[in-house]
Amino acid sequence: MSRSALYSPKQQRGMGLLGSVVLAAGVVVAGFLMATAVKEFRKYDQFIEVRGLAEEVVKSDKASWTLSFSVLAETPQAAGASWTKQLEKLESLVLGMGFEASDIRRQPVTIFENVNPNGGFVEPGKRWRAQGGFVLETAKVDAVEQASLKSDVFLNEGILIESSFIQFYFTDLNSIKPRMLKAATDNAKEAAQTFAADSGVKVGALKTATQGLFSISAPLGDYGGENTVMKKIRVVTKVQYLVE
Repeated sequence: MSRSALYSPKQQRGMGLLGSVVLAAGVVVAGFLMATAVKEFRKYDQFIEVRGLAEEVVKSDKASWTLSFSVLAETPQAAGASWTKQLEKLESLVLGMGFEASDIRRQPVTIFENVNPNGGFVEPGKRWRAQGGFVLETAKVDAVEQASLKSDVFLNEGILIESSFIQFYFTDLNSIKPRMLKAATDNAKEAAQTFAADSGVKVGALKTATQGLFSISAPLGDYGGENTVMKKIRVVTKVQYLVE
């Protein structure tokens, strides 16, 4: 005997109506949950993307000073010997300016034959040229800057400097990264709040944040930072905030 036979026609109609009500209630609840999920999804999908900037001027903590010169002689051997003698004198002068011997790194000497581009005669005493120098690497940034202005000291000792090239570096970037990233993020949030206020919405939680590259340049420009003692450190972050 089937289960439907246990109930009267009236009872069966009541049970069918109850099932319909339960089914309808289930559809309403499912629809409500779906609508809520869509609303939350759309809320999450709405965001503001801004960029935050932070800049800071710092002083270099390292310097390199490249000095090179050349001497002329009648033979390659004489040119090499004369160059070595001049190099030792130059190193002595530089050490007298307050630097250490460990700061100096010699560069290889190059010896080559002089050729008159016009095909003319080259004096015997100037036939061979020896060229080279050294690199001074130190943390005494101010001392390098001052010493570079004293080229007359070398000239008075008979050393004609052909190249004097100075570079300054800031190597302690990790010490300022945290505060610069915070400043860039704060700047981004301020921009987001301004944009949100103009759009009639509110800034919500942070969605994503991307750190840009740190750049080092001259304080008054974006290029030429190698030759300046003071450096401008710059970072740009890209941040997304949810909106409410």
